[in-house]
Parts: sequence; structure tokens; C-alpha cells
Amino acid sequence: MTDLDERLSRFIDERKSKGRFRKLREYDTSANSSLIDFSSNDYLSLTSSPALRQAYLARLAESPQVLGSTGSRLLSGGTPAHHVLEDRFASFFNSPSALLFNSGWDANVSFFSTAPQHDDWVVYDELVHASVHSGLRSSRVKQERRLAFKHNDPSSLSDVLRAIQYPAGGTVFLALESLYSMDGDFAPLSQLLDVLDSHVPPSKQCVVLDEAHSTGVYGVSGRGIVRALGEEGRVAVRLMTFGKAVGCSGAVLLCSPTIRTFLINFARPLIFSTALPHSTLISLSCAFDLLESAEGERRRLALFTLSRYLDSLLAPLLAETPRSVLSLPPTSPTPFPQSTCPSLPPCPPSPILGLITPTPHALSAYLLERGFIVRPVVPPTVPPGMERVRICLRADMGTEVLDSFVEGIREWVKTSREQSERTVSSNQNTSMIQKRPRIEVKAKL
Repeated sequence: MTDLDERLSRFIDERKSKGRFRKLREYDTSANSSLIDFSSNDYLSLTSSPALRQAYLARLAESPQVLGSTGSRLLSGGTPAHHVLEDRFASFFNSPSALLFNSGWDANVSFFSTAPQHDDWVVYDELVHASVHSGLRSSRVKQERRLAFKHNDPSSLSDVLRAIQYPAGGTVFLALESLYSMDGDFAPLSQLLDVLDSHVPPSKQCVVLDEAHSTGVYGVSGRGIVRALGEEGRVAVRLMTFGKAVGCSGAVLLCSPTIRTFLINFARPLIFSTALPHSTLISLSCAFDLLESAEGERRRLALFTLSRYLDSLLAPLLAETPRSVLSLPPTSPTPFPQSTCPSLPPCPPSPILGLITPTPHALSAYLLERGFIVRPVVPPTVPPGMERVRICLRADMGTEVLDSFVEGIREWVKTSREQSERTVSSNQNTSMIQKRPRIEVKAKL
């Protein structure tokens, strides 16, 4: 073993000792498998849609280009097909322009590592995605100019903005997510934008909203939350990703033509990465055809129905379960109280649910034995004390599956409480024995 291997092994052992060790796990989640996956981000079940598969294969058969793009967008990888798809997304999401990326991570890192400058401020929700932080670490923005506010808290945002001194020419970037992937809650977008307006002139603002988990699910035909609320004028940059509800891969950054041109010239992940292959462009075109169809609407409604049903099953269970055993994250206020969009009610159902427990690995293993794949989430992905299992719903799940799933959780709660009571009783008995007075026997001489 080399010195490097030994040093890295110590890091690995330390992570194991803290219960934070990760390893790749592969499960058979095909149609023939007995396992039911509650960890997939395939919210609309598009990856198993017969209609999408058929359309995709037919389009591949007639396309002259189906394999690799052969280079980066600045070299041989830029084709008319890429430009056509970007134009479609700009129109679909109502944006001045659009720029494709290989992933949402690449897009966030590209933007936050290049756009904010040394005299700017970046204010962000404390639970914003790790890709934002990775981008900022490579940016010119000093640590003291990167400020977090409490999750989904307009008052906390106001406090942070009040403390900022605006330099001439400086911009205040506000980084948010529409739907947060760990708690499954929504940003009160319009309220946060109102707070920003009250502290920062519009000319000095740049709001960046990550819609990774809302793309395809919310708004008309899945156009997202900004579009549903009509807030395109106040959100300068939107990230829409395609590896979740859209069932494909890649991402698009919706922005002004100036920002698009800037990223083409300065964003290293874009400049030095091979462009999306034609097979992906074709799959995206087919997927968005489906999202705009009656089947897309049917799948969104099915997902919402399942979400409400799961909430109704868990509510009585959690009401009778000590929070020290199992609980939900803190509740947020109604995110969209003024929404009049039928596809985005004031308090929409979420396909993501986090169940907080101090023993997420135990709960995950228990459910796996019963045929349910649920992943434990531990620090540093979530803060210490917020360990959990993360539940994701898919549109093609049946209510009977949720019945069995919640029953499995109920059994685990019962078993955990019984084990805890036995442990307490055992400890009390041990303590009583230790406290008994000693009887000294003196030997007779």
C-alpha cells in the first residue's frame, strides 16, 4: 500500500466511524423485480413510458445522427440540432435565450464560478444545492461576501440584505431552489422576491432559481414554478434539468443573451466538455412532446394524487410516534398564497418526503427486507441531527404500494420503540443493582 493509499484509508475509516460512509449499491428495479424503488427522481415515470420509448426509437431510426457529438460546442460538437432544441426551450419556458449543459451540476458550477465578481454579494438559502457552493469556491467572490439566510425565511433574508453595503457597480445574487430535494418543500418565491425588491434596486439584482425538481412537474405542461407564477421578469436565471421528472439527462440554463454569450466564453465546464450527444437531444425532444400531451397531464395528476394519499397515511402514524423516533422536517408557510394557476395551487403536493430519524440506516435496511428501496441520507448531505430517509414518489405507483410501504414503516416504529423500552428497562435494573448497599461481613477472630 502506498503512502497515498494509507492516508486516504484513514479518511475512509474516519467516515465509517461517524456512520457517514457511502458506497455504491445497485438494485434490480426492472419491471420483473420484486423491489419497489422509493429513491428514484423519475417522478413522472417517463423512463418506463411505452409511448416515450416508442417515439424515441422511431425518431432514432430516422435520424441521420444518433451517436456522439464528437466535440465541445466550440469545436465540432455544436450542431443545428443543439440550437433548435435551445430555441424550443427558450420559447417553452418563456426565456430570452437558453444554453444547454451536460448536467445541472455543470450549469450551476459554470454560472457561479464566473458570473459573480469580487465586488458582488451572493446571498443564498442555507439549504441550496452543493453545486452552488462548488461554483462559488472557484469564483472571485470572497468568503465574507457569501451570505446564507435561514431556509425559506423571508425575515432572515431581510436581515441579511439589511447588513449589506452596496458598492458602486456591485450586484446582489440571490440563489434559491424552487423545490428542495431533501425536505421536499417549496421556496416562497414571490415573498422572497418582494423582500429583495425592498432592499436592492432591480438593476443590482440577479436572482438564480434552480428548478431541478420542479421541471416537468409544475406549471402548464411542466413549465416550472417561475412560469406558473409569472415571475420571469424578476428571476434572471433559471436552471431546468432533465435527469429527474423529464427522464433523460442534461440541463438548460435560461437567461439573457448577454449571460449566455458570457458563459460560452468563460464557463470552463462548457468550454472543455464534449457536447450532449444526438441521442440525448432526440430523447429530450420526444420527452417534451410527451410533457405537452394529454399523457403528460395525466401523469402529473397521478403524481399529485399519490402525494396527497401518502400524506394522509403518514399523518396518523406520525401523530402517535415520538419525534425522537420519526418525524417530518419543520413545516414551511404556504409557499404560493396568491397563485391562481390551476397547475400550481397555493400549497401544492410534493413528490419528495424526508422522514427524520436518528437511525436512518436501520430504517432503510428494515424496509429493504420488505421489498422497498429507501436511501438513508446522513451528514454532510444534511446537517447533523437531521439524518433521514428520503422518499420519492413516481406517477406509476399504485395506492396499494403506499399502503404496504407505510405499514412497513409502522412495523419498524413499533419494533424500535419496543427495543428502546427494553434498553431503558435494562439500564434501570443495572442502575438499581449498582445502588444496592454493600453488606460487609466481618470475620470472627
